[in-house]
Amino acid sequence: MTRIEQNRVAIRQFLEDVWSKGNVEIAERIIDPNFQFILAFAHLDGRDAFMGLVERNRSIFENLTYSVESEEDIVADEKNGAAFWDMKSKHIGTWRNVPASYKDVAINGMTLFRFNEEGKIYEAKVQNDVMSLMNQIGGIKKLYDF
Repeated sequence: MTRIEQNRVAIRQFLEDVWSKGNVEIAERIIDPNFQFILAFAHLDGRDAFMGLVERNRSIFENLTYSVESEEDIVADEKNGAAFWDMKSKHIGTWRNVPASYKDVAINGMTLFRFNEEGKIYEAKVQNDVMSLMNQIGGIKKLYDF
């Protein structure tokens, strides 16, 4: 398997095995210990901190599922990669000071990945539709009623 193919597989595993299933063994295999996870509203240092976030989110969002609809939605070269993904779940716990709404939620987003020389993910920068998620769980008031 080429490095590009390995990176594409690692990206899919990051979303479908680490996020969706909380698989620590796969996380340790594909994510560098000094991993940086970057969102507009948070920056986590280290694989352990990231896995703590995964565990917390999986307890707050029931059946948390990340998926990639099409193979074309994952691109990679030897050092970088990106994926466009969908997330579905049910909001069952307090998230960002918003109590459980027990509503089904769905958002999409894109993650940019950087790989080290050993082929492990050392950085992920996420752009997602967090405002839609907050709206779905009642975390923001609608500015306009269409």
